[in-house]
Amino acid sequence: MKSNENKELIMALDELEKERGISKDYLLESLEVALVAAYKKNFDSAENVKVEIDSQTGEIHVYAQKEVVETVENSQLQISLEDAKKIEKKAKIGDIINIETKPKRLWKNSCRSCKTTRYSKSKRSRKKHDF
Repeated sequence: MKSNENKELIMALDELEKERGISKDYLLESLEVALVAAYKKNFDSAENVKVEIDSQTGEIHVYAQKEVVETVENSQLQISLEDAKKIEKKAKIGDIINIETKPKRLWKNSCRSCKTTRYSKSKRSRKKHDF
């Protein structure tokens, strides 16, 4: 996502928070969940994935989460201690290492998923605030 789009996203979330009373943090969390679902669906991924959206800049980071093991049996879920130490020097067996990935099509492919998830969570949130 480009810097302009990042800023527009944050501005839109700020606007929703002011107009609808829906917490920006709640909306960001909803988008993160939707992006994880879209990533797994669009990339046919069995990886453990984590998405973080910076609440100030709108910058999106996608991480493959892998467990540090002595012998790798599943490369989508595990990473060797030797390779993990290249990423994080203090890594040890059993740790979870976040490896940033840059999926090129994630944003475009996941917009529909995000809109659907955001709409349904936003609707639920509004109902909750109405009572």
